[in-house]
Amino acid sequence: MKLASPTALSRSPRVTTAGVLSGPRAQSGVALGIVVWFIAGMALLVSGIVSEARIDTRLAQLHYFKAQAAAAGDGAINLALAEQIGLKQSGQRGVNRQQNFQIGGKIVDIRMIPGGLLVNISTEDLQGLTALFSVAQRSQFEEEERWRYSPNRLARAVIAYRDGVQGRRGEQFYGLEDLMRVPGVDRGVYDAVRDYIVIEELAGGFSGNNQPIEARLRQLEAAMDGGGSMLEGPVQHAAETLRIDALVEVGDQTWLRRRWVAVENGGTSSLPWQVVRSEAARPLAVGNKW
Repeated sequence: MKLASPTALSRSPRVTTAGVLSGPRAQSGVALGIVVWFIAGMALLVSGIVSEARIDTRLAQLHYFKAQAAAAGDGAINLALAEQIGLKQSGQRGVNRQQNFQIGGKIVDIRMIPGGLLVNISTEDLQGLTALFSVAQRSQFEEEERWRYSPNRLARAVIAYRDGVQGRRGEQFYGLEDLMRVPGVDRGVYDAVRDYIVIEELAGGFSGNNQPIEARLRQLEAAMDGGGSMLEGPVQHAAETLRIDALVEVGDQTWLRRRWVAVENGGTSSLPWQVVRSEAARPLAVGNKW
């Protein structure tokens, strides 16, 4: 029998006591496995980086659109105020239509609503608040179980919060968002009524409290559709505070820029009006009447 040379023996794979091959071939298999795992890990890392970059890009684009909507909205609001106040000072009736302005190539729709015609959560009675939450329930929450409380209970909770109950002192509404401090009023409820409400500080001047609450709510619905008596010049001229909504198309979406303005009270400004509240521009959901 011919014996294998020492060189041949050194090159052949060896079997360990555990029955596993060792030697150059086994070592190359381990190295290949390490390379494969490394490539897989790098692929996951690169995928994560690309995904994060896409998110950052979308956020940057969203902020860009938001800034565009705010700038175009503010410009159109100023033009609308200048036109309205100019007509008032000249003794004319004022604008009896939905106003449109072109700002930087974008068409901006403007709607002025006297603050006093909105539902004043600082003073509204139980009937008015119940009607407010009932409208919101019908328009935003078709299923009753999605509301933690009925409209009447929500109205009672608002009154108890602001007027006090059982010896507890009532709380003042300093901003519209304070409505969410009322027990039972969560973000969903607030979003459903935010277009209808006002607080005492923003309701100065012309008041709609002499009208039935149902009639006022119908007028608000019409104003949100771009028509009705709330958008007429004489009504606007009687108001000391206006809520002005600017709607503009940016990035295939309709954006709303909302400002509250006190007319004939420029404060430190040289303009004959003062902006008392500005809401950040926000995209409207598909189908929203605003």
